[in-house]
Amino acid sequence: MSISMEQIDEMRKRTNCSYQEAKELLEKYNGDLIDAIIAFEKMHGNKSNSNSNQKTCQKEQSFGKKVKALLQKGCVTRFIIEKDQNIILNIPIIILIVAVLITMPIIGLYVAAFILLYVMGYRIRIRKEKGQDVNINEFVDGIGSKVRTAADKMREKPAAEQENSPQDEAGPKNEDKKEDGYNEITIG
Repeated sequence: MSISMEQIDEMRKRTNCSYQEAKELLEKYNGDLIDAIIAFEKMHGNKSNSNSNQKTCQKEQSFGKKVKALLQKGCVTRFIIEKDQNIILNIPIIILIVAVLITMPIIGLYVAAFILLYVMGYRIRIRKEKGQDVNINEFVDGIGSKVRTAADKMREKPAAEQENSPQDEAGPKNEDKKEDGYNEITIG
């Protein structure tokens, strides 16, 4: 019996076998694709690697690698609280995250504790893997100074507009008034 190229291609597509193996199995089973596939699976322990199985396996491995890398990064990244060069708390960030997730109903307590520690002068840092520090206090101070600067600019702007704009019968003219009635502060 003559085996067509289409039959061999279909056999290869379904089993990921070689051309030679596909041709031999199809000849052995007189072109019956199903019998040839079953024979192939018996010979190879049902380990046919179809494209979908390979893609699923690769996705699982990729996800596993990402989770492993994230957990490793969480273990080497440290959450540090110190005051006057004395370290009060030094734990992996992953432990902090787990603790916050477990005690989620009292999240407000964490926020209040963070604010209290900041006000009392404690230094709060997150130390990354290669010794890089993320100083939360400097971050909060930076945001605070940007907010103050933006607020000062907003206070100065109306005063300058009132001095420079002509008065008409309806009162001061405000050309920068937004249609939606919102004032915006942009920090950045």
